[in-house]
Amino acid sequence: MATVDQTLTDLIRSFPCAYPDRTQALHQVLVVLGAGYAWQGGEVVQRFDSDGSSCRRVHGMGKVSADAADRLCGPGETISREDRDGTCPSEHLRSRAVELARTPGPLRQDPYPSSTLAPLFNIPEDAAADRVESAREIAEVIVPLWANPSPYELALTFSYTAEQRTYARRQHERALALLEHRFGSGWLSGGPR
Repeated sequence: MATVDQTLTDLIRSFPCAYPDRTQALHQVLVVLGAGYAWQGGEVVQRFDSDGSSCRRVHGMGKVSADAADRLCGPGETISREDRDGTCPSEHLRSRAVELARTPGPLRQDPYPSSTLAPLFNIPEDAAADRVESAREIAEVIVPLWANPSPYELALTFSYTAEQRTYARRQHERALALLEHRFGSGWLSGGPR
């Protein structure tokens, strides 16, 4: 089985524009529901074989022709090189994937809403030590962000019906309880490991 670093390296190498560092990749693997990762034999693995696709294909599909660029741009405006030739704007990071898989950074977006179905909240007892530590690492990033939601997240929550807010609150409470059960009480405040 692959180590955490190998799993993150593969993700960063395939999609450096979306996951340019360890934190972004851990968030995708362990927190985002439906990202294609699940626990198996104490490891987090891709649920499906990779089709080898990467962001190169996506960027290539978005390539803007010279004719289209002329129609889209006003006087003095230009289309970026990446949009003209369909390359990834983070292509330079692809060759650094091994290093970036070990380099934490800030979470560049709001954390995915807590869902008890995500791998982070279902860490099995036989989980490999590096997987447990990576789960703790991303939990220490996202839990404080959930406690202090962004204005966008607050606005989104206020747009929910009462039933939706109740469901989201209960999911969040259950998710935090699962983390506390796995890591022990006081885990976020630097308590015993």
